[in-house]
Amino acid sequence: MPSVIHPMLATLVDDPFSDPDWIFETKWDGFRSVCFVKNGTARFVSRNQIEMTPQYPELANLAKQIDAKEAILDGEIVALDEHGMPRFQLLQPRVGRKSGIDTLRGTAQIVYFVFDLLYVDGYDLMQCSVVERKAKLAEMLRPSTFIKLSEHVEGEGEAFFRQIEKFHLEGLMAKRAASKYVQKRSSDWLKIKTVIRSEVVIGGYTQPRGTRSYFGSLVCGLYRGGDLHYVAHVGGGFNERTLASTYKLMQPLKIDKSPFVDAPKTNEPVQWLKPKLVAEVKFSEWTADKRLRHPVFIGMREDKKAKDCRFEIEKDTRRVVRGRQ
Repeated sequence: MPSVIHPMLATLVDDPFSDPDWIFETKWDGFRSVCFVKNGTARFVSRNQIEMTPQYPELANLAKQIDAKEAILDGEIVALDEHGMPRFQLLQPRVGRKSGIDTLRGTAQIVYFVFDLLYVDGYDLMQCSVVERKAKLAEMLRPSTFIKLSEHVEGEGEAFFRQIEKFHLEGLMAKRAASKYVQKRSSDWLKIKTVIRSEVVIGGYTQPRGTRSYFGSLVCGLYRGGDLHYVAHVGGGFNERTLASTYKLMQPLKIDKSPFVDAPKTNEPVQWLKPKLVAEVKFSEWTADKRLRHPVFIGMREDKKAKDCRFEIEKDTRRVVRGRQ
């Protein structure tokens, strides 16, 4: 049984499509996590190998729902609101928290949506097709309030995407039905988003104006090569609680020099930071000079490394699906 898994990552494409050789799933709005089931316990690890188990005590009995002695699952930890809808913001109180997690029980329904099975009882399944892996997963999984199978449809990606939009979900995952599991980014898995979102690196923050507390906006960027390039000031989307928690995370990272390859101009005095923290934002569009228009803060991403936050080039869906990149 492998002790480390680097999750298979998807390539961003611009439009939904239909194809009988592909399956389509919901893109869940949560934290990607690989689950190791062994000796009657379940251990959760983020895509960048951060231990996540203590932050989600609601998942402590997950191993009882798997008909196997040993297994490796791939899925997404999601917080559902009172209407049963995923809300990424409901996960934020757990980010970076080392104690007091039990006090958060009941504030949201925590569910592990599992979409892949990589290993079971001595058998490595990563060379099997995704539909074979999911079929075996469906056999051995006993769904409950805290673990559910991420269902898929075959072929009809465009109709499924319309349903995703109707319910205001984050997006769609498309997977080539014959695809093996590779521990890297692949064009055999694609992601199509209903709204434009990006993970960005926090390189600084500006002083607050007026009655605003803690800071005015985050100064954010993305990597190209080894250089961090400025893309946005992010000041919208915060409340008093997220202002305070984000400010606390930033304090140990203060530095005197800009981490950006070209220091951006700011309207207020700026405090530069070591580029370690990652935030997720939504925005209306990319400008011609590679800036985010109208960015809004969604939440912090402790499951992603800053160096992995790069300019993501959308690819023509038709070329990717046909295998001509």
